[in-house]
Amino acid sequence: MVPVLFSLGLSVLFLSLSSFLSQKWRYEKEKLTSFECGFDPMSSSRTPFSLRFFLLALLFLVFDLEMLLLFPYIFSVSSVSVSMGVLSKVWAFVFLVILVAGLYHELNEGTLDWNKE
Repeated sequence: MVPVLFSLGLSVLFLSLSSFLSQKWRYEKEKLTSFECGFDPMSSSRTPFSLRFFLLALLFLVFDLEMLLLFPYIFSVSSVSVSMGVLSKVWAFVFLVILVAGLYHELNEGTLDWNKE
């Protein structure tokens, strides 16, 4: 218990000492703007990020990982098709049904419709 309290006290001491001795940062206009070769920026560099693009990228990652999880099953089916049980085939089919149901839901929701305003 004593080493833990000693470490905690030493950490608090170093944090307070560093904040006391450090330079205070001033947030001026020059420090908050982006640097463009020494010139003032033409427009704000903090443009809003498209949520539609983010959702599309997230969906791509999800479906890509799901397909990656199917690769071992696909390769094992071609080599040992006879020895695979019915239960493994049912689980692979359920996995594909969930994948297609998710894609159908995204199509109905309009997430994949890029031109929709």
